[in-house]
Amino acid sequence: MRQEQCPVCGTGIKEETSNLSLVLCGNCGVSWTLINSEIDAEALYEDEVYAVVDNRKSIFERIIFGEANNVVQTVNKLIQGDLKLHCLDFGSGKGQFLHQAQEAGWKVLGIETAKERAGFAREKYGVEVIGDQYKSGIVGEGNFDVISLFHVLEHLPQPLSLLQELVQKNLRAGGILVIEVPNLDSWQHAIAGGKWLHLDIPKHLSHWNEKLLVEKVETLGFQKVKSQYFSLHLGVLGSLSALLGKLGYRGNIIYDLKNRKSIPLLLGVAIVLPISLFIEIFALPFRKTGILRLYFKKYGS
Repeated sequence: MRQEQCPVCGTGIKEETSNLSLVLCGNCGVSWTLINSEIDAEALYEDEVYAVVDNRKSIFERIIFGEANNVVQTVNKLIQGDLKLHCLDFGSGKGQFLHQAQEAGWKVLGIETAKERAGFAREKYGVEVIGDQYKSGIVGEGNFDVISLFHVLEHLPQPLSLLQELVQKNLRAGGILVIEVPNLDSWQHAIAGGKWLHLDIPKHLSHWNEKLLVEKVETLGFQKVKSQYFSLHLGVLGSLSALLGKLGYRGNIIYDLKNRKSIPLLLGVAIVLPISLFIEIFALPFRKTGILRLYFKKYGS
């Protein structure tokens, strides 16, 4: 896999730039990752950070379930009436969101190409997941009330063209599209710079702020109807990682807290976590938190 032009508009670079650099597109304004030497795309997701860990009954699961329930409740308010909604979660991972949506009475379906993650979702959470890679067309019965992409858009080689195909063929008129991505304009990115946890180069191929994401998605026939900025899961952890990095920490905080706990790490977390939480809360009115979660309504009756 290579990426030598903007994944949104196709504009190339005009001057020599280092491999795995962040490039600001002069045409469409999207920031993207330059990859000018061949990378095995599948191998990227076979490292220890993306390995499936069974963290059911843990604090991580409770936090993830809480945020999933918040999304479900928000969508229920946006789509008034029948709460037995039909939802497609694109890039459904281990199935936590699908599980909570199903528990809330929704009919759910996921798409997840990572076999181990899709299998975990089916076996442990009892949700239906398609393992084939989506390229075009109708998924299942189509006509979904809700389509969600949680930390998926930034991984796609052609994010907007694939999103357009997905929602035009599968989301009903008046349906809700939920997109969550890291916020490139966040304070935690400003603190961490190129070492920011959520840059995640080269896995993340495009990088977004709210203004650009709203602008691009609304050209596909949507109106933004709600924004949310706080995430205890990925938002506060991103801030925590940024601050620990200033103290010399160079690991992946999510992986290390799940798999490689040490006394120095836990002490550092205990000291810095309250500051990280304060920064994310203080960033809320300025929309400078680490995570963007945007809700869009598809035009039509």
